[in-house]
Amino acid sequence: MKSGQVTAIYQDKKNRHRYQVYIDDEFAFDVHEDILIKYHLLKGTYIDETVGREVLQAEECHKAYLLALRYLGMRPRTTYQLEQYLVQKGFSEEVASQTSSRCAAQGYLNDETFARQWVAERLRNNPRGKYALRMELKQKGLPHEMIGGALGEVKQEEELEAARKFAEKRLRHEVLPLDRSKEQKLLAALLRRGFTPATVQTLRRELREGRFSPE
Repeated sequence: MKSGQVTAIYQDKKNRHRYQVYIDDEFAFDVHEDILIKYHLLKGTYIDETVGREVLQAEECHKAYLLALRYLGMRPRTTYQLEQYLVQKGFSEEVASQTSSRCAAQGYLNDETFARQWVAERLRNNPRGKYALRMELKQKGLPHEMIGGALGEVKQEEELEAARKFAEKRLRHEVLPLDRSKEQKLLAALLRRGFTPATVQTLRRELREGRFSPE
């Protein structure tokens, strides 16, 4: 961007938070009002190339930040998800990383909290086992240690209760005890849902001993 004197500033008619800046009577760039205020952009201000580049970089970061807030406002995300989203929207990896750090510092982004809440909600509302939860969290870009920490808080009885919920839905219209074929289908389904072999075998014993009865 060439250096020169700001000769005019016009408010955008479609977005009243944005302003068009003219340098030497030629349109130079448009910025959010926050950037306009931050850099004291007024009519008569002289902008050299260095300041101009800084303003444009700040505007790019601000755009990414506002987009990130909208994205995070829909539902919780991980750092990896946010950065991938911003890159897909055309921002550089550097801007995406800076934006995620800013959001984390302001409390909008917390991977550890996300991991714990994801596990708790899955066990409660969409029953699946530790193996499946591990894969889901890995796909969301969480580090191995963080995943292990979140899953380490899950007690055996909690996973077993989730397996019971899943089995209850599958057996709601079945007559117990199950025949061998239906039992094997249920156990296979539990394994596909990521429940550990120990949990599946415990539920199998409950079925065979008549200690499991779906509501």
